[in-house]
Amino acid sequence: MRISGHGKETFLYLNGLRVTRPIRLGKNAELLPASCSPEPDDIIAVSHTEIDIGVVALFLRSVASQIHIHAESSKELATTAWNTVWDAVLLSAFCNCDVICNMQSDTPAEKFNAKSQLEITNYHLRGFCSGAPHSMNDDEAIWFENNIGRSRSLLSLQHFQNAVHCLATYRWHSLPRVQLAVLWAGIEGLFGVESEIVFRLSLYAARFLEPGNDERRSKVFADVKRLYKQRSAAVHGSIIKGDLDAGVADSVQLLSRLLRQCVASNGLPKTEA
Repeated sequence: MRISGHGKETFLYLNGLRVTRPIRLGKNAELLPASCSPEPDDIIAVSHTEIDIGVVALFLRSVASQIHIHAESSKELATTAWNTVWDAVLLSAFCNCDVICNMQSDTPAEKFNAKSQLEITNYHLRGFCSGAPHSMNDDEAIWFENNIGRSRSLLSLQHFQNAVHCLATYRWHSLPRVQLAVLWAGIEGLFGVESEIVFRLSLYAARFLEPGNDERRSKVFADVKRLYKQRSAAVHGSIIKGDLDAGVADSVQLLSRLLRQCVASNGLPKTEA
């Protein structure tokens, strides 16, 4: 990932997510609606290499949102922009979609032209899809505005950062077995259980998610135990009982709930009695 810092404002172009209104992401960053319809000559004019031409041609027209970042100096701008790239990972995780920042510009997407400065930030070429980008709903927008600061702070905790990255990237793999392995790397990492894994993990997750309701806590315990058995079969190449795609979807929901609860409680799950 390459991020540039020139001047006092910059725009990170995002693929995979559409918003309908500005969403505050902190003091110096705002998630904005975006659309871009460059002419072929504009694409060639802003591209540094033939590879860049290909990247820009592939992704620029499908930019659906952008993060506007401003700062008091170029150095501060570069630092803020680099840290803000993690917001795209958080958006991917908590909106359950594939949000990728492949381009950075000095110009808002809707005003992009042949004189704009454009840098490719990512050559891994994620974020291209034939379907419509995920449209952020009001509940998601309000949650991000209220929790983005706490979510960013928790990224300093390795286990939280790892779990967010697992939830944001599991869909990069085409095989459900691999998706389960990635998702459960995030789930297990939040608890750090090393013995009696199935029982302890199910107990800790149930206690963390439903501390005040015995009936719902029992249900979470049973669900986690069932899903962990699918995870083990997937990792070890065994025959998997039940619907594998449903197991992936349920594991996504579980990891999402755990991460949101981490944000709500401002910390990782506690595993002591």
